[in-house]
Amino acid sequence: MLLCLPGIYLALTGLGAGGGKPSSQAVAANVNAILYGVFFVTGWFAGSVMNLIGPNYTVFLGSIGYSLYTGGLWYFDRTGNSWLAYLGGGIEGVSAALLWASAGAIAYSYAEEKDKALFMTIQWCMCEGGSTIAALVALGINMHSSRQDAGAPTPVYIVFVVIQVFAMVLALTLLVRPAKVVRSDGTKIAIFKQPTVKSELVGILEMIKDYKFMMLLPAIFVAEMALALQSSLNGYYFNLRTRSLNNVMFNFIQLPASFGMTYILDNPRFGRRKTRALIGISVMSAITLAICAAEAAWLAEHHLHRHEAGPSTDWTDSAFAGAFVIYVIYGSVYSIYQIATQYVICALTNDPEKLARRASCFRGTTALGMMFSFIIDGNGGTYITQLSFQFACYFVGILFLYAVTIFYVSDTNYFHEDTVIVPKHVEDDARLEGRIAVESGSVDGTETVMPEKSMA
Repeated sequence: MLLCLPGIYLALTGLGAGGGKPSSQAVAANVNAILYGVFFVTGWFAGSVMNLIGPNYTVFLGSIGYSLYTGGLWYFDRTGNSWLAYLGGGIEGVSAALLWASAGAIAYSYAEEKDKALFMTIQWCMCEGGSTIAALVALGINMHSSRQDAGAPTPVYIVFVVIQVFAMVLALTLLVRPAKVVRSDGTKIAIFKQPTVKSELVGILEMIKDYKFMMLLPAIFVAEMALALQSSLNGYYFNLRTRSLNNVMFNFIQLPASFGMTYILDNPRFGRRKTRALIGISVMSAITLAICAAEAAWLAEHHLHRHEAGPSTDWTDSAFAGAFVIYVIYGSVYSIYQIATQYVICALTNDPEKLARRASCFRGTTALGMMFSFIIDGNGGTYITQLSFQFACYFVGILFLYAVTIFYVSDTNYFHEDTVIVPKHVEDDARLEGRIAVESGSVDGTETVMPEKSMA
């Protein structure tokens, strides 16, 4: 479903101007600003919706807006009428919040602590795999088009819409409620109580009061900003076939980059969980800040202005290489920054209902950052202004990531949360090491255990 829905959206956005002509950049940017503004408002509550009605219905509702968004840009590209594009952007803001709340809750809470980054990466690779496939379709169709003013042709839009509609069927037939999920060792992931609207509102309030999570909001705010700036530059600087090629590589590079970050975060060879998180954040920070500096130097050299005609750079031109390398490296930043940030979020709790709300808040807050970036993009702000804003947000966010990791990430949260059922192998290891004592009785098929000493 991530392959079919946000995968297609990212491919379409990565073409520049929503897949349309460079002259439509302002409309596409404003549509995305509306989308992410609505996403921000609904994002904070979407996790509670998932807790109440389950991921199957939540993802189904989350599928509807994606096809409307694609159809709206298609209609605008062909007729010049923007009303459907704006409507589709607003509806997708609601849909995306519902979809990503469910996806995040599944990745965060179904995974054991040793596999947190892996589950995120599997989802990320499905999303980017869809983007890569969709971008390859667009590249194949646009291969011989060197015109700068060309928009994505009708077959691209038709294929994208059909794939997105197919995801609605998958949502209703394949997903189940978290309470029905069973690990391979036969245990369930947690003890679930029937949620109510009141309990979910209380849960949201408790999340807001949790200063450890709130400290991560600056880091979350900037998590997706690279997409807004880079898609705008892609649409402005390159012709259609080169934009299509760049789009393929922007999405493809995220696959090895994501697994590289997972190798650090989930690998006990790099030390305890806090140590692994700090190493991962350091690697991510070095790449992120370095590529921002490189792009600033490139922009200063080329003096690009939005209100002037773009250079229509082709992949056969000498000016292609530098811009291409920067664009592709930003693809890796787009993935590893989000994985590192989400890993820290997951390191604070294993409670599925709390994680659903945090996954929802993560996406809602990233949407707020994207909204600001698209507002700058759609209202004539210079590229260097947009990059400077993004760089400042990255720097502040990284500082808070370090602070939360250093002071609040522990080796494990197992045995410290009453609702979370500990995996059998973790319980067995803890018993052999004398870290827990067994009490009589069982809860949901597992032995009740008590920690003998702090595992922090």
